[in-house]
Amino acid sequence: MGSDYSLYLSGRIVIILFVRLLDMKNTLKLRLYIGFALALICVTVGGIFSYVTFTHQRTEGKWVEHSYEVITSAQRLNRYIYEIESAGAAYRTTHVSRFLLPYLQTGPKVLPVAQDLRKMVADNAPQYRRAGKLENSVIALLNYWQDLRRDSVNVFANPLKITQDERPLLDTVHNQITEIIVEERALLITRTSSNEASVGRAINMLIANTVIILLIAASLMIVSFRELSGRMKIQQELRRRLKDVEDLNQQAGEQNWLLTGVAHINESLSGEMETRVLATRCLEVMVKYLKVPAGAFYRFDKTETTLKLCAGIALPVKVKKEYVLGEGVTGHAATKKDITIIERVPATYWNIETSGGSAQPGAIICLPLWHNEELMGVMELVTFGEIYPGTLELLKTISNAISVAINAAEARASILELLERVQEQKEILETQQEELRQSNEELTRQSEILQASEEELRVQEEELRQINDEMTVQNKALEIARQELSLKAEELEQSSRYKSEFLANMSHELRTPLNSVLILARLLEENKDRNLSSKQVDYAGIIHKSGSDLLKLINDILDLSKIEAGKVEMQIEPVSVSAMVGDLEQLFRVVADEKGIHFSAEIAAGVPATIQTDRQRLEQVIKNLLSNSFKFTPKNGNIQLRLTAAVDGVHIAVSDTGAGIPVDKQQLIFEAFRQADGSTSRKYGGTGLGLSISKELMKRLGGEIRLESKEGQGSTFTVVLRMDGIVPVQQPVETPILPPPTLVKEAPAPIPVTVTPPPVTEAPQVEDDRDKLSKQDKLVLIIEDDISFATILRDFAREKGYKTIVALNGNDGLFFARKYLPAAILLDMTLPLIDGNSILKILKSNEDLQHIMVHVISAGEVSLQVRDKVEGYTQKPLQVTDIESVFTGISDRLQARFKKVLVVSDGVLLHHPSLQSMSDERQLQTRYHRVSDLEAAGKELVEKNYDALILDAGTNITDGLNKLHKLRQLATNKGMPIIVYLDHDISEADELQLKKEAAAIVRNSTFSTDRLMDELELFLYKLQETTPQLKAELLASESTLSGQKILLADDDMRNVFSLSALLGEQGIDVITAADGKEALERLEEHNDIRLVLMDIMMPEMDGYEAMRRIRANGRYKSLPVIALTAKAMAGDREKCIAAGASDYIAKPIDSSKLLSLMRVWMV
Repeated sequence: MGSDYSLYLSGRIVIILFVRLLDMKNTLKLRLYIGFALALICVTVGGIFSYVTFTHQRTEGKWVEHSYEVITSAQRLNRYIYEIESAGAAYRTTHVSRFLLPYLQTGPKVLPVAQDLRKMVADNAPQYRRAGKLENSVIALLNYWQDLRRDSVNVFANPLKITQDERPLLDTVHNQITEIIVEERALLITRTSSNEASVGRAINMLIANTVIILLIAASLMIVSFRELSGRMKIQQELRRRLKDVEDLNQQAGEQNWLLTGVAHINESLSGEMETRVLATRCLEVMVKYLKVPAGAFYRFDKTETTLKLCAGIALPVKVKKEYVLGEGVTGHAATKKDITIIERVPATYWNIETSGGSAQPGAIICLPLWHNEELMGVMELVTFGEIYPGTLELLKTISNAISVAINAAEARASILELLERVQEQKEILETQQEELRQSNEELTRQSEILQASEEELRVQEEELRQINDEMTVQNKALEIARQELSLKAEELEQSSRYKSEFLANMSHELRTPLNSVLILARLLEENKDRNLSSKQVDYAGIIHKSGSDLLKLINDILDLSKIEAGKVEMQIEPVSVSAMVGDLEQLFRVVADEKGIHFSAEIAAGVPATIQTDRQRLEQVIKNLLSNSFKFTPKNGNIQLRLTAAVDGVHIAVSDTGAGIPVDKQQLIFEAFRQADGSTSRKYGGTGLGLSISKELMKRLGGEIRLESKEGQGSTFTVVLRMDGIVPVQQPVETPILPPPTLVKEAPAPIPVTVTPPPVTEAPQVEDDRDKLSKQDKLVLIIEDDISFATILRDFAREKGYKTIVALNGNDGLFFARKYLPAAILLDMTLPLIDGNSILKILKSNEDLQHIMVHVISAGEVSLQVRDKVEGYTQKPLQVTDIESVFTGISDRLQARFKKVLVVSDGVLLHHPSLQSMSDERQLQTRYHRVSDLEAAGKELVEKNYDALILDAGTNITDGLNKLHKLRQLATNKGMPIIVYLDHDISEADELQLKKEAAAIVRNSTFSTDRLMDELELFLYKLQETTPQLKAELLASESTLSGQKILLADDDMRNVFSLSALLGEQGIDVITAADGKEALERLEEHNDIRLVLMDIMMPEMDGYEAMRRIRANGRYKSLPVIALTAKAMAGDREKCIAAGASDYIAKPIDSSKLLSLMRVWMV
């Protein structure tokens, strides 16, 4: 009402003044005053009214904006709830953890949004109450979801019930949000209407005010026209001059704009950057300064002569990444040196997209970049409007600078690439130098050994000359005796050969057919295919039992023949008495339970824990005695096995309450094929050979069997095992044939390994897999002349997943072994053409074949020498379980040959597919297990035993050092080599820290994978190769070093690894240090170190200085220190002793000598 009255009053005043203005009676000056006053009043009134109106609009606008904010917050809260709800449903349905990501990211935002919403509506009481209810509902819903996370088991167990329970909470939240949004939209409509009414009034007022001012202005123009017409000419002249000044200012502004742009772009091009980074920074500055919406930078690839996208801003997804010269607008612009401008862009061209929509560019600018007549690239800019002329001038000005910067960046990249290649070549050269140094050390050692050998040969030559003279005299005296004995020797030799051949032939010819019969009968009896009747199965069982009885008879006869002929070899070894008795008790406990006999075993006090004997033969004797006792003892009888200590050795007594033996029959039972009843084993069954064999075996073992028995009361057989040694086996008498006298004994000629391909014959062949082999197949070579048994072995091998090749003679077997290099060989010893012994000699003397696993399956017994050369031995005939055991052993041994390597990396090394393939190409039997973090690596190291570890140090070398230290502490195998993989250069200090605990460092390069394979092969195989003689010496050495702690100071991790492995086998706890300074620190940390092995040449502090400081400390004056040095010059020993060393040993280190030195100084 007040504003309307003010408007009315103002109108009255304006009308009065307007009438005065038109009154011609007033002077021009007065009318001008009136006109100006009238205009001033109108402007003032209009301004006041406009201010009031706009103030009201601003207030209403804030409330409208407030409503929009409330609605937006409510909608955001609703969206968060829907995202969490969808993520939970997807997770409960698929069990995939990545669906929980929205919950983990959005969950913490929900409650703050609800609280902010409540604060926004604090001015509106109804809305504030609704917001409070909504906040409580949201808290309840979040608590429900939090409870579901804790109870993960029920989440997957009953997802439908969870959805049903969750729905009411969700509906409550969604409904409350909807109520708040509806109320705010209603308030928004009201406030918008009020604002629009205010705007209408303001518009009307402005229109009225404008009309009045126009009228006043027209009046004043009419009044003042005549007064001002004279001044117009002067004013036009002033305007013309002002125009000139403005043009000059505009030119100066354009020049300033151009120079500023050039400065900004030059600044973006400064510094050393890659081409892609340089292009991106330049393009960003161009787009920002020229205020264009989008742009692209294409770099010219000189090798492929194409333009490739290097940087882009606001480009569509489907933008073309590459252009050939002349292709399209961009490719065509590259062929020219002038700027290409495309206006009126067609509708099919790509659009510039934003969150608010998309639009088509108005014009395109393509700037070719040339440097010394050489194309560097093309920059493409797009704009919505017309192209400003200064833009083209700026592009022309800075094009050369950009070209120079791009050329410099590419030149820097080329230089860096060359430097990287030089670094790689440097690493290769260093590796070769290290290998050359080791070769020189080995040559030096070989030279020393050769000199010592020459001296020994000179001494031996003199001794042989004397012996030669003596032998000449003796040979003349023995010539007559040799001639007389030669005939008898030939006769005895021929007799022995006939007997040996007969036994071997009998063993092979009888057991070989029985072998196939027993196996096939057992397979028929098992009836796996269910295609035999019950009678046929019984028949197969009878065949198997009869064959087994026949086999037992054959074995007894052949065993007795071998014993009598002196062909049985004894394998004397320490035997645990308790273990042997336990095995026997467990074996016969089942028999006792079946027959209802009380059986007990007892070891009396005083019996030694271990005895030196042949366990197999002794157990054979005891088993035979126990079997006889169970045979002749009735139900509810008693049998006891008792071991006692006596003056003449250990007594093993087998007592029973069976039928007993009459006194006149007690010697008879030890005869072959005889029992106490005088018949040939008709009452109780059996061959009657058991006691005869047992008696002969005990003679060979240096003992005897004693018998005490009463007819009807039982018997006691006592095995007397003397401790004074084994009776030597009496070999057939052979007359020694003395060779003619010689000075030097020649080494035996090597066994030839060149095997000719098998001749084409019409002999029967067994179908095998030789034509179906691949690299991944596990191949077993079967060398067996019995076709039936070879077929059975082939079928078993195929069932176990092996491919097979069958050879029916020794010549074929050698040829196939050389050609196919199988993983394992099943070898029969009695073969045509070449026998099994010859095959073994050839296999073990050839470097390519000696690693092949050999399991002997033969009818006859093999010698101890043969058993030492093979991985397993099984005597024919075999049961099905025996064949199963053979293949189980092969699988276990093949698996045990593989070295396990743990790879710890969260980068490219973890997913590197070439590690396993390159190991396979090098035929390294290695398996890799990869983990991505330290926690998983620690778990693996605790639970499993790994042979080596590869650590990817990553980009942060400090974290890499910490990981290395923790992994070294977690490793149960303290001698395990750790190889550190680096993908960037590090400082010398960091490299020195790595070398203290890492066995080797491999840097990322073109040859890094080959280098990694070299290091693995070195540590897993070459440094672990120890001769059998050295191993025997180490095992035979005294245990005086076990449990001792020593300090090993050496900067060469290869030496540290090999010495740690050697000393670890002796039970020594090894503390390592990489230099003299660290050695002193380790001495302070460990007070119980008994000896120090100190390398002389070390970084930071050498061995001489370290030993001097050790001796300067009174606590270590008597601590043994053995100096290790790669030099063996005169005076080195004295220099080391003077520095404080207790003793001295030169590299390469002789393991036996080192252990002897340590034993001397530590005992």
